[in-house]
Amino acid sequence: MRIAGEEAGRSENRGLTLEPFQGPYYVQVPPDSLPKPLRAGELARLSGVSTDTLRHYERIGVLAHPRRSAAGYRQYSAAAVARVRLIRRALALGFSLAELSRILRVRDRGGAPCREVRALAAAKLEQVETRLADLADLRDQLRELLTDWDRRIEATPEGVPARLLEVELPALLSQPSKKGETR
Repeated sequence: MRIAGEEAGRSENRGLTLEPFQGPYYVQVPPDSLPKPLRAGELARLSGVSTDTLRHYERIGVLAHPRRSAAGYRQYSAAAVARVRLIRRALALGFSLAELSRILRVRDRGGAPCREVRALAAAKLEQVETRLADLADLRDQLRELLTDWDRRIEATPEGVPARLLEVELPALLSQPSKKGETR
């Protein structure tokens, strides 16, 4: 099978990372058509993550520890592909690994954490909406600032500093960000 995003005959060095791959580095294959068992590299390729990420998922409990072959290789079931894809989708929605660990533990024990998942997603939506409103305010203030700067530049002779950064910034632009820096 050819991995999407790779040129024929050339395999990219992905290195050791917990970061997602850039691009579509997974193969769309239904889990029931997979050979059993899967080695870590195969699961990683089919799921679009690195083998380091799989080991990290095992350590924090969102992916079950696989059995080992006689030679010590990890052997994953085909269900692990669906599990890793579920984890990736949940992370893309903004769920943290700690939240997923808690949710999946309940689920794996036969529980139905649906209400908790829904409540967490609702809270994430509220955070996104707040952030979008903040960004819209910032956009509007930047537009005003640029309009003011355009007037200053027009009124300033060529070669003379217009001192754009010395002007009083709108309130939103002068507020410290969450990291303690001014925007």
